[in-house]
This record gives sequence, structure tokens and C-alpha cells, in this order.
Amino acid sequence: MSLLPSWTEVIVELKAANRLVGCTDACEPGRDVPRVPWQGSVEAIVRLRPALVVRQAPRAPGDAFERALRAAGIQVLSLPSETVADVRAAIAGIALALGVDAAEALAQFDRDLDAAKEKGEGRGEPPTVLFVVGRDPGGVANVDAVGAGTFLDEMIRCAGGRNALEGIEEPYPKLRLEQIVRLKPQVIIENVPGRGDAVEAWRALPTIPAVRDGRVFAVDDRALLIPGPHLPRSVERLAGMIHGRP
Repeated sequence: MSLLPSWTEVIVELKAANRLVGCTDACEPGRDVPRVPWQGSVEAIVRLRPALVVRQAPRAPGDAFERALRAAGIQVLSLPSETVADVRAAIAGIALALGVDAAEALAQFDRDLDAAKEKGEGRGEPPTVLFVVGRDPGGVANVDAVGAGTFLDEMIRCAGGRNALEGIEEPYPKLRLEQIVRLKPQVIIENVPGRGDAVEAWRALPTIPAVRDGRVFAVDDRALLIPGPHLPRSVERLAGMIHGRP
């Protein structure tokens, strides 16, 4: 059973989707399997009788949720997903736990990532990128953006950009309007599901270079927010937006 969309995608990529007995309601396993709530439910998981649960590594090791699953006789594989290296390690780790060969999947991941990085190389000084993941509808207020130390921050760099919030250690800080104006991002990428007013909303701030130069991109792409085996495709898409090929 997988409790993280990223690891569900890894299992599918490893051609082991037929072994899934369940996943969360946020996952896309490619076939009909029982679902459990996003935050997980020990009782619901135990009823499905998985031999192994793959999940996001908790901030505190050996948390109560994991202890309860282990007490029920279920093996737990907790893996971090904060960096590109984490994703690659997870492909290898999940393959090992399932007893399948990861060589092909890892080689493809490496080839695709190298090709995606090439899209952002040799283009001069990296433009500053503000990646927005939340905002109030109808205007630029309560903006949640991607900070340093996250997989999205690393993806921006892989795509040949520079995070406008580099040096800000908070993973997803909430920004005030005056902060955004001071940052002067050269590219704004907004990925807020179900929100189609991004370009119009940002026009209220014409002094920001990204707005002035028509470099505001509104996307509604769940895949960009999932650090899984298709991460290289997301890097390639980011490179297209950052360097003028949306």
C-alpha cells in the first residue's frame, strides 16, 4: 500500500501496480484499488491487510502511526521526498522492498533528467523565479510561494532558473505584497489548482519585471507538485517557461 502519490507513481513505474492493495485518495494508481484518507487511517489500512506500507518519512522517526502499523504486523518503508536525490533513492528503495529490478527505471530517470537540464543550460544569468502555490482569488494577497530547501526549489535550479526566495529557509512562506515588489522576480509561475485568474490578477503590479515583460505563467498541473519518477518532465516544462518556451 502507498500513502504518498509520489511513491504510488514509483510503484506504477516499476510495473508493480498489480501488487497495490490500496492507496490514498490523492493517488493515481492507474487502476481501481481501495482508497484510504490522505492522512492515512490505521484501521482502514489494517483491514486491507497489506504486507508493506510505503509512506512519506515523518519529521520524527518512529511516530505513533508507524508504531501502530508495525504492531499490526505490517512492514513500513518511510522515505523522504525533499530532493531529486530523495526521489532517485526512493525508486531504488521501493524496488528493493518489492524485490524488483530498478535498473531500467533509474537509467531512464537519469537520462530524462540530464536531457531536461540541458534545456536550461547555456542561457546566461539564471532569471529569478517566483513559484506560487497559493493565493487568494481575485487579487495578489496571501501568496504562498516556494522557499529554499524544497524539491521545487531544486527543480527551478535544474531548469536553469534561480529561486527568487533563495536564502529564505521557510519551505513555503506566505508573502506580503511589498515583499513581492521588492523581490522583483523576472518570471512568475503560478500553479494553483482551479485558479484561472493568475495573469489578470498579477497585472495589478506592472512594476514587477515578470508582469512588465509578460512572463507570468498560470498552470494547473498536479504533476509539477509531485516529486516522483516523472520529475524530469516537470523540470523540462519549467525550463520552457523560465526560458520562454511554455
